[in-house]
Amino acid sequence: MNARKAEARQKVVVIGHGYTSRLGIIRSLGVIGCEITVLVQAFHSRVGRWLRFDGGTPVDCCSKYVERALWCPAESESEIIRMLLTHCTDPGQKVVLIPDSDFAVAAVDRHAAELAPYFIFPQAGPTPGGLEAWMDKSAQKALARKVGLPVAEAFVLHAAADAVLPAEIPYPCFTKPVQTIRGGKTFRRCNDEKALREALAEIAAHGGTQVLAERYMPIGVEYALLGFADGAGEVCIPAVIEFTEAGQRHFGIARTGRVLPPEPFQAVLDRFTALVRSIGYAGLFDIDFYESGGVLYFNELNLRFGGSGYAVTAAGVNLPAMYVRSACGRTIADMPRKVLSVKTFVNERMCIDDWSFYYLSEAEARARIAAADIRFVDDPDDPGPQRKLERYVRQQKIKRVLRKWLKK
Repeated sequence: MNARKAEARQKVVVIGHGYTSRLGIIRSLGVIGCEITVLVQAFHSRVGRWLRFDGGTPVDCCSKYVERALWCPAESESEIIRMLLTHCTDPGQKVVLIPDSDFAVAAVDRHAAELAPYFIFPQAGPTPGGLEAWMDKSAQKALARKVGLPVAEAFVLHAAADAVLPAEIPYPCFTKPVQTIRGGKTFRRCNDEKALREALAEIAAHGGTQVLAERYMPIGVEYALLGFADGAGEVCIPAVIEFTEAGQRHFGIARTGRVLPPEPFQAVLDRFTALVRSIGYAGLFDIDFYESGGVLYFNELNLRFGGSGYAVTAAGVNLPAMYVRSACGRTIADMPRKVLSVKTFVNERMCIDDWSFYYLSEAEARARIAAADIRFVDDPDDPGPQRKLERYVRQQKIKRVLRKWLKK
């Protein structure tokens, strides 16, 4: 029996559909000895995954810290809950759930009463549940205004091509579902009414019922805050993430960035702290904000760990470990709370996919990976995920050649 099995270990289930963020959580908790199960939200059947070269074990599940990986349909709420109750409970302890997608957060929240006897999971207020109401972007913006954060002017519209549109809607505007679990990640800039109606129809086709149409703001710099709250007033925001490059193949995901010490942003961080504290939230969170015209604007509160979260762990503050220890009644007084120096990071998957689709040359992708202080996959102490990623790169070389040939 290895050393990790010999320890009294807290069991954790990580639920999500993207391996980069899951891997960051896995490694953050593996180093404190947790026993980790990954519930993989799969968008394709096993046959479909093999046909897409996605078959076999996901990159993150090749980590030495993963005890087992379970598969479930990505958008089957009933199956997620069934698998948790059937395969993931433990008679000796409450298992900690860390949902790592909006869909998983909402699924767990809706079944809070059913899951509470067996699991610990994020919640808003003293009673398990209460999160889905705060996944509404219009409610988030109203709360942001209340704590003194600037937000872009916005209107909530019905998701239909023939919806009644207020005359005062500003163009250009930026559209997104009020809740991404209903409407998908269908974000679009609309320069006129015709484009807006097309966006409304698209979001409706993805199951959305309400759309947020907000004034389009020219963005100077995009930022994120990763943090932990215990629901009783403790809120830890140890750093600010600055996105230096966005991925081109995947919308809204950073390709490269920097982890910054929090002091220069302290005034706005105090307001973000008040926002999280005001809903009584207990769990990990990710807040997106941006600079436009010299003003910092609130964008979105994600009630889950962000895709760039491992950069904060690697910079010295282990937020997932802080959450698990606190949720299980253990002290976190001895844990670091603040990032002390600037660190650069790279998301290798974004570089590889941008190279595969001709947004980057191979030399450019390699240079970005080599230059970063922090890499999300490559780790000599946990080499399994990197070996799996190298196999993915070989597959993408074949796909890249096919794409070039098909364009001729």
